[in-house]
Amino acid sequence: MLHRKILDPVLALLDGERAVYFQGIAEKLDADPRAEQAPNLVYLVLKESIPFLPIYLDVDQIITQLLKFVGDNRVALNRILYSRAYIEDPESIKQITDKFVAVILSATLEKYEDGQIETGEQKIYRVSWPYTDVAFPYVDPDED
Repeated sequence: MLHRKILDPVLALLDGERAVYFQGIAEKLDADPRAEQAPNLVYLVLKESIPFLPIYLDVDQIITQLLKFVGDNRVALNRILYSRAYIEDPESIKQITDKFVAVILSATLEKYEDGQIETGEQKIYRVSWPYTDVAFPYVDPDED
């Protein structure tokens, strides 16, 4: 797809696990007929968002959220893209793409809190006995 070229410069800057993840999103998006409704907007929102997106959600979930977001914000995106402000400052698009990043971050945090995302972090368990608020720290009841 021709609009994929919008993503290529950003994808070239990625490495490791992030590169594989977003390359997979780009390939699936190329094959998704829903993206053909507004491909320039879909790829532009993704391009602007990639540096800020986590890589823990399922690829299909990201694509579904992206397409829904573009559909819901199509008028606002076009208003910015065809404005003088965007020509003078292309970063002005971030006022909308930041909202997409927030949607993805919220979905990621929700899954993380539910225990559905394994980040590989070391878990720390602390056990103490006996513990009461009054006896802490280390008060000996026989000591008087």
